[in-house]
Amino acid sequence: MQPDGPADKSAQTSDIEVASAAVDWTSAGLRADRLAAFGFRPAGGGVHQSKTMMFQEIEQLLATGARLGKDLKQCVVEDNVLGKKTSSTRILTWRHLASLYGLAAQPTITRVLLGLWAADIPGRRLNALLVALSRDPFLRDTADEVVSASVGAQVFRSKVEHTIHVRHPGRLSDKMVRSLAQNCNATWTQSGHLTGSVKKLRQRVTPTPANTAFAALIATVCGFGGPSILSSMWMRVLDLTPEQALDHLRRAEALGLARVRSAGDVTEIAVRQPMATALGVGELEHV
Repeated sequence: MQPDGPADKSAQTSDIEVASAAVDWTSAGLRADRLAAFGFRPAGGGVHQSKTMMFQEIEQLLATGARLGKDLKQCVVEDNVLGKKTSSTRILTWRHLASLYGLAAQPTITRVLLGLWAADIPGRRLNALLVALSRDPFLRDTADEVVSASVGAQVFRSKVEHTIHVRHPGRLSDKMVRSLAQNCNATWTQSGHLTGSVKKLRQRVTPTPANTAFAALIATVCGFGGPSILSSMWMRVLDLTPEQALDHLRRAEALGLARVRSAGDVTEIAVRQPMATALGVGELEHV
């Protein structure tokens, strides 16, 4: 197990440089307003300061909302479909879900999630994870520690805490970092990347073609194109090599969610227009 903090100042500087450069979720030079319009949050805090990805709650809410045809906020706050004991807890639960998944304003990424929800039932957990990663920078901070672990290896909470510390030097208290690490590890357990209640072991997830198309869409909006989509962190969190990602996108093409063209060494990947048409999310063509 690695120590919770570096031993000296020079080691701390090195750790910070490594941590800040460890993962590229976006390419350089992207406009923040473009990312925000899509629903991506490049920086700031997030729901994982106090909660997890809340998969059980989001799944129950979307199922109830679709069945009753009611406003999602009304389902949570007024109808108490999630079974919370007090009105204040219902309001707080709605705020967390609305923040993490964009349920109130429903930016483009949320509309894609909702469009895929009924069509890709096996992929719900990973689709929810992709949105949570897009909208919570703290969860993104922990991704490489989990994704890079070998299948069957233990993921130590102390290492996750250390990663958060070096990426936010002096910003967060030890108590907050512990809570963040616990909540993020719980999310990686809900997504299927980790198993175990106390001893967290890495396991491989099995993405659907729709998961891969969604990841390719997010990667595209984040500035990646062609082969760089296939090797991006958005595919790594699905446990896909570039070759596997390309195969999955070809299968997504059969579902109308992607278009793949290869000519020699050139690979062209298009997901905006196919997904806009398939899901009825017209603004995808303009993000």
